[in-house]
Amino acid sequence: MLNVRNRSSQEMSERLRAEGFAAEIISETIERLQGVGLLDDERFARERASALGRGKGWGPRKLRWDLGRHRLSAEIIEQAIAQAYGKGDVTKFMRELVVRRFGPEVVGGRAEPRQAARARRFLLQRGFDPDQVGELFESY
Repeated sequence: MLNVRNRSSQEMSERLRAEGFAAEIISETIERLQGVGLLDDERFARERASALGRGKGWGPRKLRWDLGRHRLSAEIIEQAIAQAYGKGDVTKFMRELVVRRFGPEVVGGRAEPRQAARARRFLLQRGFDPDQVGELFESY
């Protein structure tokens, strides 16, 4: 199961339970995998947040949803997101995404309102915070 991709501890536990393993065996297996470093929720969250955030252009809200789906704790999720973007880096990343997708005139205030609205929707669908998206397009 770990050959295909990394998994969270809870996800691995659920998969083993679905395969019919006893709770005691599952617990021992999870502990052993964690002990040898093959199962690490923090590493899993960091790698996934980085791959989906920076790699696919997902925003923090969408990352929270995705990492929560893998049954990770809120603390681990927030640490992974903070590490993926840095503290004030989200706005810069949104700007880069918009420039790459729609051109520099959109964030420079020289685009048509319709084009700016498309860029806003694009960022919101990617899971960026509506307030931060609004700040990026204040001139419209």
